[in-house]
Amino acid sequence: MLIFKVLVLQKFHGLSDDATGEQILDRTSFKSFLGLRIGDDIPEAKTIWGLKQRIEAEGREGGRRLFEASGPLLEGEGLAAREGSIVDAGFVEAPRQRNDRERNRRIKQGERPEEFDENPAVGRQKDSEARWTKKDNEVHYGWKNHVKADLKTKLIIKVSTTPANAHDSQVFEELIDERDRAVLSDSAYHSERREKCLPEIDAQEFLMRKATRGNPLSGEERRRNHAIGRMRVRVEHVFARMKQMGADLCRSIGLKRATQHNHLSNLAYNMGRYACLVR
Repeated sequence: MLIFKVLVLQKFHGLSDDATGEQILDRTSFKSFLGLRIGDDIPEAKTIWGLKQRIEAEGREGGRRLFEASGPLLEGEGLAAREGSIVDAGFVEAPRQRNDRERNRRIKQGERPEEFDENPAVGRQKDSEARWTKKDNEVHYGWKNHVKADLKTKLIIKVSTTPANAHDSQVFEELIDERDRAVLSDSAYHSERREKCLPEIDAQEFLMRKATRGNPLSGEERRRNHAIGRMRVRVEHVFARMKQMGADLCRSIGLKRATQHNHLSNLAYNMGRYACLVR
């Protein structure tokens, strides 16, 4: 429990392993949260890293179990009523790689250049799973944190992690389930197939429409998009808070560790949001 609380502090304040150990040693508020007193043994960076390794040994499910453990509590207290669910994704930056064109070409094809592992010290710093992408003239490298958030409480209900170049809509079906009464999203998630599949699980469809060449939006569609946008914007508050926590930066290498980072960050966000709702 002590080391779990350490991880919560780390994600809530966006700290590295070394900085977390230093802050625990220096700040009385951190010691109080952890139940430590002056003179007690303080978890160091290697101890914190060791626990992360233990979680990673369980694969992607390690961080997922910690996140999902909070679900029954939130739903049991009526804080995640599922009257409306918002689906969206945010970028999580990773340490940028400096590779030549040939290595980048092989990485894009799903290969890991064998020369990366000729020197283990170098290979540990080479990420062959994170991807580059561009959105709104901004270049991103790393991952996407796909979330389904409760419309009323802004609590995160379900999450998924993909490389940054994956389209937002690729995990839509993974995030949606039969308990959702209504689903809201921007136009990136809209398709005729989803218009039909949501009513099949008794969920109202509030997916924004997108104009195409030669097919502009009608007045009714624009008014509908405006109404959905006024509700859907609440998920942007979630990502803004995550950015304040430093959760939009992943200091580790590989999809497995990025998945763990996102699950723990989403959990820390939910704990802070839960405390706000209870107050």
